[in-house]
Amino acid sequence: MNPRENYLALLNHEPTEWISGLRISTDVAMLGGRMEYWENGPLEGGLDHFGNGWIPTESAGGQPALDPEIVILDDVCDWEDKVVFPDLDALDWDAYAEQMLGTIQSRDEQVVEYHTWNSVFLRFTHLLGFENALCAFFEEPEASAALCNAIADYKVGLLERVAKYLQPDAYVHYDDVATDRALFMSPDVYREFIKPAHKKMNDAAKGLGIIPEIHICGYCTDILPDVIEEGSVAWQAAQPVNDIPAIIEQYGDKLSVIGGYDSNGRPGYPDVTDEEIRTEVDRCVDEYGKFGRCYGFFGFFLGVPGSPEITHKYSVMGDQLAKRNGHAA
Repeated sequence: MNPRENYLALLNHEPTEWISGLRISTDVAMLGGRMEYWENGPLEGGLDHFGNGWIPTESAGGQPALDPEIVILDDVCDWEDKVVFPDLDALDWDAYAEQMLGTIQSRDEQVVEYHTWNSVFLRFTHLLGFENALCAFFEEPEASAALCNAIADYKVGLLERVAKYLQPDAYVHYDDVATDRALFMSPDVYREFIKPAHKKMNDAAKGLGIIPEIHICGYCTDILPDVIEEGSVAWQAAQPVNDIPAIIEQYGDKLSVIGGYDSNGRPGYPDVTDEEIRTEVDRCVDEYGKFGRCYGFFGFFLGVPGSPEITHKYSVMGDQLAKRNGHAA
């Protein structure tokens, strides 16, 4: 297998020849993400095209923090009058495609993934504020469901343009619905409001010939059967607060697990040593890679992207995974 074939085998729940490492290998070309300026605001901070404000940070992997002073919706029932969705046809897709496609080394050797942040639950909370968003599910269920559905419709429109201009093999939408301890809402609330919207997006992706994946941090074991029913073939950023070996054994023929590195524990601390990073990579390979399928490695460090410190940490991580895979460092 070449890197593309190996990663596609992972997404198709088939045996792989080595453990692909998202972000620290050339198996995957990751497009979108932070570069979706209409979703995340300018790199230097400011308003996105919804009207939400973003403040750049040196922490959180360089991701911007939502400006708490800007709240679009006081009442979810007003969403049709107050929520302005980005005008996707007004974006310069030719320029954006040129920028994104220039980062692909080889379509013959890589799987091209489009990463879109701020999926249904996250954008819902951005518009309402976090506490009000959670309360809205109970206080105004009809309006909340309608807004979630409208966000999904917007994301479908985005996918249609991404398919036309970028032609990715797969896409990953980010919806962090959980903490380290539990979901932000009950599984039933997730199933009522979030799951139908996710399914609409995934169905659209499949219709466009794009493989759907999902990114969820935190403890989300209770809704993984729902994630599968939504149509996601892989779950990214899987953290070890979940019983990853048991999940691979139970769902491995339907859902691939990409993650495992304990970024929230000692291996992710600012003063982590090279030896601790290597030990944690070894643990992931031994505990999760033993299945020979349905596991891809992923880990992250918080700090200034591209800084010598962060670059060195990823280098150590990638070097150790390459050694364990039997590849040249």
